[in-house]
Amino acid sequence: MLASLLAAAALSAAVVPEARLIPEGPRFASLQGGETLGAGGTELLLTAGFSTLSGTYAQGLNEANDLGAQVELDWLTGELFAGGLYRQLTWRFGETFVSWRARAGLYVDGGATWAVSSNHSATGIQAVPGLALSRRFARVTLSAALDGRIDLTLSNQGGRAVGVKGTVACETPLWGDLLAGARVGVGGLWSYAGAPFAGDSPRTLLDLSALLTYRLF
Repeated sequence: MLASLLAAAALSAAVVPEARLIPEGPRFASLQGGETLGAGGTELLLTAGFSTLSGTYAQGLNEANDLGAQVELDWLTGELFAGGLYRQLTWRFGETFVSWRARAGLYVDGGATWAVSSNHSATGIQAVPGLALSRRFARVTLSAALDGRIDLTLSNQGGRAVGVKGTVACETPLWGDLLAGARVGVGGLWSYAGAPFAGDSPRTLLDLSALLTYRLF
């Protein structure tokens, strides 16, 4: 009897290893959606896929406004964007956020023709205004966005192009201050006058990208 009691006491005192839990949800905002970073919040976003590579840095000016910079390369066509970005929270209901956003800066087309024969080199400016929505869930953040695009090329043959693209993204905590996910999107680009791709207008735009976000502060 005494031996049984001692054995039961030993089992009850044994330390049971704590199960490793999946993080319950992102502790910081995604740069894909409508939720802003908050005052002092700072993040770095890296993307890679078809057909772009990009790096984005953004910082929250206050609870409703973000400011940052972005470099994006389309390896399929040789197009490069380098400029600034801005995001402003316009509406929130619970864990749903809607913001308008924009990026603007230098546009350089390297003129790669192996995928699109009507492409040619050009330099100009690009502006991309849009709307972004995001919704937080227990372990993921879902985002959707609709962005316009305006290109004005100034070198060689001057021209213009307008486009639109819709995207959806899903992200989840990976480890510590890392957020990982994927983005898919589709759109179109209409090119005029001497702008690149005028011979293949309208051109379908596809986006299949892996996302990795790191919270700096």
